[in-house]
Amino acid sequence: MAEIVTIEVKFFASLRERIALGSLTCCAASMPELRQDLVSQLSAEAYQVLCADGVRVAINQTFINDGWQDSAETIPAGAEVAFLPPVTGG
Repeated sequence: MAEIVTIEVKFFASLRERIALGSLTCCAASMPELRQDLVSQLSAEAYQVLCADGVRVAINQTFINDGWQDSAETIPAGAEVAFLPPVTGG
């Protein structure tokens, strides 16, 4: 039986406002498992907000290089996973 890995997922700035949620706890040891858990915990609209172009994800303050939706990255137990909105500049 696989070990249950609990992680904290945080949503920052405009993402937090758009999905009306600052954080949640998930059970996931990899990005594919996290995607599945997010689909089950969030509304379809909130999940789509996270899938928008330019949304970045960091695991323990290290950014995932490729798009998070396609990542197979592992997530260590107790990790903090942060979703950050696209950066705009001017």
